[in-house]
Amino acid sequence: MTRPIVLIHGYSATGLDFTELCDRLKKRHVEPIDINVGNYVSLNNEISIKDIAEGFDRALRNNPRLNAGQEFAAIVHSTGMLVIRAWLTNYGAAVGDNERAKRLKHLVGLAPATWGSPQAHKGRTWIGAMVKGNKEPGPDFLNAGDEVLDGLELGSRFTWDLAHLDLLGRQPYYDKGPDTPYVCVFIGNTPYTGISSVANDPGTDGTVRWSGCGLNTRKITIDLTRTPIGENGKPASRVSISPWSGRVDIPMIPVAGRNHATLVSNPDDTMMGLILDFLQVADENAYENWLKRAVASGSEAKKEMLVNPGKDAAGIQGDIKDFFGHLFHNGEQPMEGWQQFVVHARDERGDPVTDYLIDVLHKDDRGNWAPFEEMYTDVHAYQTDRSFRCFHVRLPEGISEQKYPLQIRVTASTGTALMAYQGYGSDDAGKTMTAVAGPVIININGIGDASLFYPFTTTLVEIVVNREPFPLGKVSDIFKFLETV
Repeated sequence: MTRPIVLIHGYSATGLDFTELCDRLKKRHVEPIDINVGNYVSLNNEISIKDIAEGFDRALRNNPRLNAGQEFAAIVHSTGMLVIRAWLTNYGAAVGDNERAKRLKHLVGLAPATWGSPQAHKGRTWIGAMVKGNKEPGPDFLNAGDEVLDGLELGSRFTWDLAHLDLLGRQPYYDKGPDTPYVCVFIGNTPYTGISSVANDPGTDGTVRWSGCGLNTRKITIDLTRTPIGENGKPASRVSISPWSGRVDIPMIPVAGRNHATLVSNPDDTMMGLILDFLQVADENAYENWLKRAVASGSEAKKEMLVNPGKDAAGIQGDIKDFFGHLFHNGEQPMEGWQQFVVHARDERGDPVTDYLIDVLHKDDRGNWAPFEEMYTDVHAYQTDRSFRCFHVRLPEGISEQKYPLQIRVTASTGTALMAYQGYGSDDAGKTMTAVAGPVIININGIGDASLFYPFTTTLVEIVVNREPFPLGKVSDIFKFLETV
């Protein structure tokens, strides 16, 4: 028996955007009664993604086809992925006891904004409100959905916290067992064309980064505090890396000739066939076999995502980039792909470190440390909390096949002479971190057998430092005892 299918659209869209995809499902013998198209409010400045997720739950409970714990499948586009992931984690129960996770059997992401979008912070501007804002007269007129856009911004606190719940927790929400859904992800291999191309950024489908849509995620912790302690309460290494999130591979599957919009408005026939087959996956072997076919189907489309736009391509957009593109392609040298690093800096108490600088160096052919320029393809600081930064990286050929020696130099400032950050580098010597002091240096030559680089994935990096009254080791002006009178 076919399970009901729920469709959830993206930011500033409506359920009507799924009209063509619904027609394609019906042509492939999915009964109309099994198709449930959601429609939610995103252009309201007081509504958050978590709010939408609870609205979704209310709609489920009041739908006769989906209430009473009915199992279902979901096809989500763009922000729809964050809505359904928030719905799963809002339940607040561990895997095995999470009734929401048990109900959702298959999750299909179409260009999902798993890690947000480079367009989100632009939508929070006045111009963004004029372009994307609510045009209906009333209290929400020209609202651009500030809370939703905040969650969608690159490096947002929302996506960081969400990943720690469902991807990096002790029990991942997406594994091989019966209590979690199977997940697959499709994304177009081309950006927008025509006038819409002004929104294009390198390494995207026009809205979502190729490296920021899949669910394959790891976390690196760089602990520069005096005595690093792990989650088990025991001494830990200064640099550690988590296993890949989940127990199944959830990569992005490229779709030829489609961008963020046309992936849904003009669905590819091969993709539709793969989706229908995926909805029948019922065990680990079936999933592995399906994934092999899906990866093979996207192999040709993926080649177009491996053309290096050149180090100067960042910031060159739309028709201008197309016109001058030949100047920046470095002879269209191939590369391994794109990768995102989301960095969060905090002190030992968990409070944000907002004024910091990271320099990443690698060893050149002469054995000298030189800037790792690929790390600076595109860097974005999350506007609400600048302790979060998102790095978009071009991966040169061969970089993931070796332990690539890197040196990370961290400087930070509290902004006051009364307090200072302190860090311990590879030499385990404490160093006071101020606006004028030299950096704390830590060398990374791979982590065990793991490479730091893996194309078309997002890696979280958490940097932890001590925050101490200054001067260190002495009574500080921030608190002192008066001499006895």
